[in-house]
Amino acid sequence: MGTTKRVEVELAFLGGDAVVERPKGVFRGGVPDPELTERFGFNVLPAREHDHGGFGPDLGAESHAGAFQINVWGTAADFRELGRYLLAIAELDASADPDFHQHHDEVMSADGRTRLDLIVRKLPP
Repeated sequence: MGTTKRVEVELAFLGGDAVVERPKGVFRGGVPDPELTERFGFNVLPAREHDHGGFGPDLGAESHAGAFQINVWGTAADFRELGRYLLAIAELDASADPDFHQHHDEVMSADGRTRLDLIVRKLPP
């Protein structure tokens, strides 16, 4: 196992640290939207199996034009683990690699019908 780093995190909530139903059928509360920099972004590229056996987009492919809805669900433990992962990326000193990224290949949807190659990139400061 590698080394560990303890990070203190301040959390913000909307209207208290619990979601409430007030009035009946109306739920209030949650977490503020993240305040991302203008450098944060994403794209969705069409991907296919290539003759050489790799899976990925064609070189120079344009991002997908259209809309998607992506639902993410899990237990509290799942979200803690996801948070630990994202915080670790944030705290990682990647200054030696200005193109630092990690691949999560063939992430599958719960029903197995959708396959994603998720690439997490950390931009230099």
